[in-house]
Amino acid sequence: MSISKNIVAIILAVIAIAISAYTLFIIAEFSCPHSERVHKSPFVSANTATTENLIDELQQQVKLLQKQVIALKQQPKSLSKADNHADFKQQVLAVLAEKEQQVQAKMRASNPYHAFYSELPEDYELRIKSDPQYAQRMATQLREQILNPNISDTERLIALNHLQLNMNILNKQSMPEYDFNVIDTIFELVANSTDDNFKIQAIETAAYTPVLDYRVAELFTDLLATDSNEYLRRLAVQGLVMQYYQAQNKQNGYSQQMAQHLLTLYENPSDSAVKTLLDEIIGNRKMLDELQNHLTGED
Repeated sequence: MSISKNIVAIILAVIAIAISAYTLFIIAEFSCPHSERVHKSPFVSANTATTENLIDELQQQVKLLQKQVIALKQQPKSLSKADNHADFKQQVLAVLAEKEQQVQAKMRASNPYHAFYSELPEDYELRIKSDPQYAQRMATQLREQILNPNISDTERLIALNHLQLNMNILNKQSMPEYDFNVIDTIFELVANSTDDNFKIQAIETAAYTPVLDYRVAELFTDLLATDSNEYLRRLAVQGLVMQYYQAQNKQNGYSQQMAQHLLTLYENPSDSAVKTLLDEIIGNRKMLDELQNHLTGED
């Protein structure tokens, strides 16, 4: 019986290493920008050295576990089976728990803006749905974090992603805590940041904001005209188009205002790069006709 347990312990430990190594490889690959992944061999990562070091550490832990198993085999047979089983179980659980912690740490390092998902309580979604006071308290707390200038930009963006998650859980299309001041704050952080990864993550979130306000359209328009990053400009146009479509079923007057805004941008681009981008996204005849008809009330 003890030999079987030893074999199982070794197998579980090796499986844990394989899972951890594979997960670290996948995280390293998919945390890179798409353009980097396209041109990189699937067997090479910028984090190769770090990953190899971690695997070496895990292998050392397996060797230690093997020594412990041998020591268990050499213990007097007078030891109770229950004690052996408990010790065996604790060692295996400790190995698996440590691998999980290392994987979670790697995830937080590679994409901190969404890592909070894995740290939420298991009953979080149910509690948000079933306890209105708790949901309100969380919304208020997250809004305060977004507007708090004394915490890091990363923490403030995480709070916005968390607030948006809560809104989705509740199947709401808007909420008082998620207003123009929240979006304005995020754009201000982007304007003052030199971290391209942060800026991209922030505008990817803001592009789908439920806040329907012409001031939001002006923020996207300023970003389109002033930022040199082509992907951020693309996100800005997408944000403008989302403002137009979301307003159709809620604020028809604002939807018409956005139709006019998009047509004006298309007819008077700030530069040739913006013209090319607008041609690609809204320049087809069907879209232009839709905007024109919606503007005149003919749709």
